[in-house]
Amino acid sequence: MNIKTFVFLLLITTPLFAQKNIAFPAANLPETYLIENPAYTVAFAGNYGIPIWEMHTLATKVAPATSNDNEVWKTDNRVKGYRLTPKDFEGSKLEVVQLFPKEHAGDNQEYRESSLLTSNLVFMNKLSKEMVWDKITNSFQIIASRMKSAYLYAGPIFDKNQMKIKYAMNNKVAVPSYFFRLALYYEDGKPAYKCYRIPNRVPTDYERSCNIDEYEYNLYQLEADTGIDFFEREIDANFRQDKLKFLERQVH
Repeated sequence: MNIKTFVFLLLITTPLFAQKNIAFPAANLPETYLIENPAYTVAFAGNYGIPIWEMHTLATKVAPATSNDNEVWKTDNRVKGYRLTPKDFEGSKLEVVQLFPKEHAGDNQEYRESSLLTSNLVFMNKLSKEMVWDKITNSFQIIASRMKSAYLYAGPIFDKNQMKIKYAMNNKVAVPSYFFRLALYYEDGKPAYKCYRIPNRVPTDYERSCNIDEYEYNLYQLEADTGIDFFEREIDANFRQDKLKFLERQVH
């Protein structure tokens, strides 16, 4: 790993993670800072105008919300520099997606309102959201139910060629090429994960009908794609064989 310094978060919300020092993901990117909320945390990248990762715990006690509130985006004044406002979305054809989904806020009004902050929003192809993103959101709820809790991550993947990155909202907000979703949970006392990569484009005919398992992605390839270290060494050690296989493929 390239990053040596981590900011540690001691989780006390669920018994599963109470004894674990789960680190915030570490990224060596400029103009990036943490924005913390009661239910989730994002690392906001000023140069992209969107978060590069979001992180939260989902426990079985947080049931899916049943109400159909009208979504009203709220400007997050903690964002440095250019800030999206609800007015920016008027007439926009871009599909707005919450990295921390309101479905994971349950009936907690404070959590639901924080999910509507503009610092939690990214732009995604509408069909990709409906056919892949939403299915993964539901599958993570099943994982949390089965394992009693799960730690979840989400964020964008940008083109390596900076010149190819597309921007919206007066060229202030990046539109990623892909998105990732990642779940960390403990099974039989050992950490396990599910990782997905979702294209930010109109799905092909095959992608429209395939199972979400087809979108599974290698965790260490994701770290290479994003420049983000997701887990501290104690947890990474449990995935050592998986990581060694990945590194060997890179060498050969």
